[in-house]
Amino acid sequence: MNQTITNFSKERYLSTDYAAREWDAMWTETWLFAGLASDVAKPGDYFLFNIGVESIIVTRTKTGDVAAFYNVCKHRGNRLVRPENHIGCAEKFRCPYHAWTYDLDGSLRTVPDRHRFSNGLPEDKLSLSPLSLEIWHGLIFISMSDAPVPFNEFMGPITDELAPYHLDKLTLVADQSCSHNCNWKAMLDNFAELYHVDFIHPLHKTFVDCPNAEVEFYDHGHTLVRVQGGTVNPRYPIPDEPTDMMKAQLSSLGVNPAEYDGRVLDVREAIQKQKRDLDGKHGYDYSGLSDAQLSDIWQYNLFPNIILAVTPEFTWIMRAMPHPTDPQKAYFEKFDLAMFADPDLMNESPSTADDAPVHFVAGGAKPTDYKRPERDYFDHDEIIAGNKTMTVTIDEDIHLLGEVQAGMRSKGFEQVWLSDDEMRVQHLHNHLDAMIERGV
Repeated sequence: MNQTITNFSKERYLSTDYAAREWDAMWTETWLFAGLASDVAKPGDYFLFNIGVESIIVTRTKTGDVAAFYNVCKHRGNRLVRPENHIGCAEKFRCPYHAWTYDLDGSLRTVPDRHRFSNGLPEDKLSLSPLSLEIWHGLIFISMSDAPVPFNEFMGPITDELAPYHLDKLTLVADQSCSHNCNWKAMLDNFAELYHVDFIHPLHKTFVDCPNAEVEFYDHGHTLVRVQGGTVNPRYPIPDEPTDMMKAQLSSLGVNPAEYDGRVLDVREAIQKQKRDLDGKHGYDYSGLSDAQLSDIWQYNLFPNIILAVTPEFTWIMRAMPHPTDPQKAYFEKFDLAMFADPDLMNESPSTADDAPVHFVAGGAKPTDYKRPERDYFDHDEIIAGNKTMTVTIDEDIHLLGEVQAGMRSKGFEQVWLSDDEMRVQHLHNHLDAMIERGV
């Protein structure tokens, strides 16, 4: 797919008018990641997906179907489920204002003093309003559009590419939501280029090769970057022995890191070989993955707002969410998913410090008393103060993004000026522009 640098005005990060156009032409017309299918495993389970001014209930009905409805009572517009009850299990949804009650399938069940409604209570108008919904690799997507692009067309070849990772079999181990002083697109832009990595992420040079990453573009605004793992950045001197990050990777797989003293560039292949040997044992299923996928990090940016960083044993799902009223604020949310493999052959449990969760085997059997982690809410000031972390890498990004937004307000800055290494940024904005132009 041919890409051309066009640059664009800073107003798309600042303007309330532009944010309104985004909402009408894009957010309410595209497919959006709402949450995990594991959170609605049995009838009555539900969670809220809040985006912009909308709140959406996603629930599993009594018949076992998963459905999505606007979280609003059809009587006087009150929210049925309050934000503090954003996840749970219910037999029905009852409005706390006048006790109108709805079944899990959205149908109107109970209206107090029904006989007092002389204008009638037509259920076709007064049942909850449904949304389009698809379950994809264990992830739930919804669309507010009356006629969304067919979901299979929207995802295209990415569906088959992700299948060997078995995302639907991974377990949620962390759920975080951070409020931030920047536009949601500034977050997406950050995760759509590796141009900045050498300058703010010193840890990366010890376990990945960002300069030689491969980029792919898809229809509907999606992109992919493939980053070699189990190696080092070739722009820097090759170390004499495996780095701490590489040692942790090798040890987690039962490989002695000392065997690779003087052979650091052989570590990536060693990881691939050991995982291939583990295929079919101890709960590992690598059968559908290429050798490169066994060691590397594939990061999909799914239009409009999802960053999906996948490895065979651990996946990050991150999303940048618009603020309901202020285009210079946003929310950044992260779901950590892990595979729990039998640790019999492991010499030691891998560290979970720094960026380990993305790159290392999770290890250890799933605890029998597993409970879904509660969502941890905080703001970016807590990360900057060191009180919260979303991993070292993301913390480093968050330290800068507020300053990016502040700088965009300057009279001395007029437009974003992209390099060829930032084509994934361009691709996102090209598709956004196309949707807004169609919606005008």
